Amino acid sequence: MMPFLLAEFANMEHTLPLYVCCVGSHEQKWLERPDGYHAHQLFLSRSGQGTFRIEGQPDLTLTPGTMLLLPAGVPHAYFPDQSSDRWDLGFAAFNGHAAGPLMEQMAPQARTVLTTSRFDRLWDQLESLWQLISLNGEQSYWEASKRMYDMMVTLLEGLSADKKSAARPAVSSGVQHPGLQTAVKLIHDHYNERLLLANVARAAGYSPQHFHRLFVASYGMTPQHYILQLRMRTAAQLLKEDASVSVERVAESLGMETSYFIRMFKRTYGETPKRFRDR
Repeated sequence: MMPFLLAEFANMEHTLPLYVCCVGSHEQKWLERPDGYHAHQLFLSRSGQGTFRIEGQPDLTLTPGTMLLLPAGVPHAYFPDQSSDRWDLGFAAFNGHAAGPLMEQMAPQARTVLTTSRFDRLWDQLESLWQLISLNGEQSYWEASKRMYDMMVTLLEGLSADKKSAARPAVSSGVQHPGLQTAVKLIHDHYNERLLLANVARAAGYSPQHFHRLFVASYGMTPQHYILQLRMRTAAQLLKEDASVSVERVAESLGMETSYFIRMFKRTYGETPKRFRDR
């Protein structure tokens, strides 16, 4: 755990283009901010599960390995789900002259649930930032600014890399293992069926354990996550192409139970399939 740490940099906010306001992680309780927060915030959900309630949009559920980028001044509240024993939530708040343009560039990633294969690296950077400020206080202002910027670049880099990998999985990913390409083709041909990964691994000529290791090393995500992303992208395309299609029909076409499909879609895109379709 990293107890809440307020970064006081003695008016350096007028000098630094990007500065840290606070950083930490703890077992999150109910917190409500009807007027929003004065700085931009990056949240990282490490374990447990919780809900963000942001004014003007559906609730967002953060599960382990997910993140949320929240602009300054947006009214919100967040709290752990009753089904979760403990919600370990990390956070870093930042501001400065460079924060506005940075958040403008990342507007498509804001106020929605984010996932990236760089999550562990981001958490390490968060811990490093906390330790820096905790040990050095005001003497760390320049280095803290650089590390906060590095975190945001890591987030943007991870989201961009994962998007490219997902868009070109079997053709241009550069994977050197023919068996993996066979497996990915099998997944794309049968993603809407009940796929047993042991059977996929066997078809590729690997043991399940070796297949899992190779897949994560090559694609930056587990086979299960890859299949889920493929299903969610297909669902989004179906909802965009046909405004009259029912959520139940889309779930059925993906081989998913409706309630589970809705939950996974909301986790991926930050809103329900119905709202996504209607919008």
